[in-house]
Amino acid sequence: MRTNESADTANIQDPAVSDVLLTGSALGRALRFECLKLRGLRSTWIVLAVLMAFSLLNGVLLPTEASAPKGGGEASLDVARLVQTLEFDPAAMQVPLSAWLLVFVFGTGSVTSEFAYRMARTTWLTVSSRREAYAAKLIVGAAGALVATALSLALSAATGALALSIVGMAQPDWSAALVPLLRYLAVMACLPALAVGLAALIRSRVASALALTLWPLFIERITGFAVERIPGVGDVSSSLPFAAARAAMSGTAGVDDFTMALIGSELSPGVALSVFCAYAGAVAWCGWLVYRRREAP
Repeated sequence: MRTNESADTANIQDPAVSDVLLTGSALGRALRFECLKLRGLRSTWIVLAVLMAFSLLNGVLLPTEASAPKGGGEASLDVARLVQTLEFDPAAMQVPLSAWLLVFVFGTGSVTSEFAYRMARTTWLTVSSRREAYAAKLIVGAAGALVATALSLALSAATGALALSIVGMAQPDWSAALVPLLRYLAVMACLPALAVGLAALIRSRVASALALTLWPLFIERITGFAVERIPGVGDVSSSLPFAAARAAMSGTAGVDDFTMALIGSELSPGVALSVFCAYAGAVAWCGWLVYRRREAP
């Protein structure tokens, strides 16, 4: 990683690159600076390659998710299972596989790497504004995660449709899956904002990664269970961030009771998406309050 960061610094100090970075508005300079850093890191391309490989495999294995109706008949793929598969089964893993891969590249890394490798002063001097630097991290992170997720989703769907045709199975109702998948894209676009805010608050790459790993897996359910033991407190588990995200990404009829228990929220998909976006915005705002006052090492 140090080699990558040194290469980034060398690229930024190149006169031609510097001329490009120093032109335009402060936000424009900040956006170009963040894109340059992401493009120069090998980890960005490795993660994207891994995600596309998993997407291809996900599509190839799509026919194995089909099941025969209870009364007998030809096996088919219902919409609920189609959505869960294309989203890398967020209920079972508590967060989509795409989130585990992308959030550390387009979220925490943009903040923690600056402080870990003493790049923060370079960023602020290049951009001339901490506000625009932080806004660029949110915008580039959201856009990068959105584009990568959309490409991954398109690859899985195209490969899956081809695989179903090859094995002679009927195509599922792709149009019925469109709205839940759009909500999935919205959740994936909001995740980097939450990660950027959390990384700005913690400033440690390891601690941020650990928090983002344990939060959806354990912390939320333990917190919800503990708070609901307080007399007079209602069902708060449904309104916790990642439970709301899972409810937003589901949103299809035919989900069984076990899957609903894994989702952990009874909110309607639209409300759940609004709740998760509100949480992501609040964490990003708290991160900004710390980031704007923090001294660079």
